Amino acid sequence: MIRRDFISNRPEVIVNVFSSIDGKMTTAPGKNVMEWTAAGIDGGANEMAHRLYDELDCDGLVSGSESLIVWGKDWVELDQPIYEPQKSKAYIVFDGKGRIDWYQTEGLLVVTKEDVSDSYIQQLNEKGIQYITAGRGEYIDLPSALHKLFDLGFRRLGLSGGGTMNGAFLRQGLVDEISFVMAPLAVGGNSTPSLFDSEDLKGLDGAATLELKDLQRVGNGSVWLRYQVKR
Repeated sequence: MIRRDFISNRPEVIVNVFSSIDGKMTTAPGKNVMEWTAAGIDGGANEMAHRLYDELDCDGLVSGSESLIVWGKDWVELDQPIYEPQKSKAYIVFDGKGRIDWYQTEGLLVVTKEDVSDSYIQQLNEKGIQYITAGRGEYIDLPSALHKLFDLGFRRLGLSGGGTMNGAFLRQGLVDEISFVMAPLAVGGNSTPSLFDSEDLKGLDGAATLELKDLQRVGNGSVWLRYQVKR
């Protein structure tokens, strides 16, 4: 595991998410978690998580391309829009495989790989989308990407990726805080995305230990837990 002590000049990373009490981030694979909000059963956890970006002073919001693809395929219309954070300077999407054909480009910053397809880079240039590249091969080089985001002026990133992306940051020692809003739901499921999906540990040494910073009852039966990742 890469430890925070050895990584200088990078933004702090705050995982800011909401989930069921058993850590599930959606109802089932391929489902849009917005259906919880539309059905009025998320206990206000979705709205609260979005408001917490500002309370946590996040100057950039980070997501993965997989989440956007799922939301696009399983679109859920809300009667009332979710709060839009005001302190963020950009919506930063990690799209290492260059899978998204971008439609909404305002405030967007894409992180992709150095060897992504030429056609994807052409799309970004033609649509005037700001982007950075980090790493080659199967995955984006996360530490390198964070260095480059720091150079662009970002200091506190709010990460709300899917479980795989959150897990990748956690396994590489790149998570500084966890802000977790627990909705009053129990979902279950063997393959349903959870807060941190990653390879199994071989021993306790790989687990991230946490220090509780705050605990509050919020919304309608939800609970906000804020943890510092101990080093």
